[in-house]
Amino acid sequence: MKSILSKLQELPYLLLVIATFFWGTNFVISRLLVNEIPPLQLSFIRWSIAFLVFFPFIIKDMKQNRTMIRKNWKVLLAMALTGVAGFNTLLYIAVQYTTSINASLVNSLAPLLMVLLSVIFLKEKLFKIQYIGVILSFVGVFTVITDGHLETLLALKVNPGDLFVFAAVILFSIYSVLMKKFGVDLPKKTTFIVTIFIAVISLIPFALWESSYRAFSVVKLPFEAVLAAVYLGIFPSIVSFICWNEGVMKVGPAKASNYLHLIVFFTTILAVAFAGERLVVAQVIGGLFILTGVILASNPQFILKKTTSIMDR
Repeated sequence: MKSILSKLQELPYLLLVIATFFWGTNFVISRLLVNEIPPLQLSFIRWSIAFLVFFPFIIKDMKQNRTMIRKNWKVLLAMALTGVAGFNTLLYIAVQYTTSINASLVNSLAPLLMVLLSVIFLKEKLFKIQYIGVILSFVGVFTVITDGHLETLLALKVNPGDLFVFAAVILFSIYSVLMKKFGVDLPKKTTFIVTIFIAVISLIPFALWESSYRAFSVVKLPFEAVLAAVYLGIFPSIVSFICWNEGVMKVGPAKASNYLHLIVFFTTILAVAFAGERLVVAQVIGGLFILTGVILASNPQFILKKTTSIMDR
């Protein structure tokens, strides 16, 4: 096992692909699973499993970083409520109403919103080409959520699921900005397990409230649903986290962020192949707008450098 892990560490790009693949499966599996386990309870179960599985491996690190936990509890609380509890819970609510393909497309706005929030809160500068990227991406989102029909937006008949995903992406973007500002000084594994713990505790009252009117019986769950819940608690949660962080450390955040676009690719293939979803023209067109806009907004210096070098030839 150690030899396999050491070999994978030498293949950072493969680690990024593995991480995005498992995140892609989260969209498809959760959409199928919310029919059996309501969204708030599913989010609670997923992160409880993740905590129970990961905690034994991280006890030593937690003891060493107790001072850090106490010193940064406000930041950890904010990260837990936005990036872990809030994002995933809203996503699971969303997939009750929208397709996993739509959800992953709207979710692909995350890098763009990270750029915008970094400008607002971290005082980073925005290049002109990034403004173009912002416009193109939002055109793409409107195309996806309106199915390419402007009258849908004017009549306010937008799918509520897409709006829930958009709200989830905003929370995840806030989490990412917090990580960008404070994460450098925080030990990654300890930060991850503490935010999971806080998320689980914060989800308890919501899960109990949901169970009061939409309860389910674990005993009566199909075996496939139990396996799916365990899968969500391990692979899109823990394995993706480990692979992503290892990959980012090796290739850098700028290059790694481009791999997030693979989530849409994997989600689409899995949704069409296993969930019976259908890819429509509006999703393709909207996805291309979003992808182009995010690339322009997330990699301005690289694009400007390439453009300048071409013009100088």
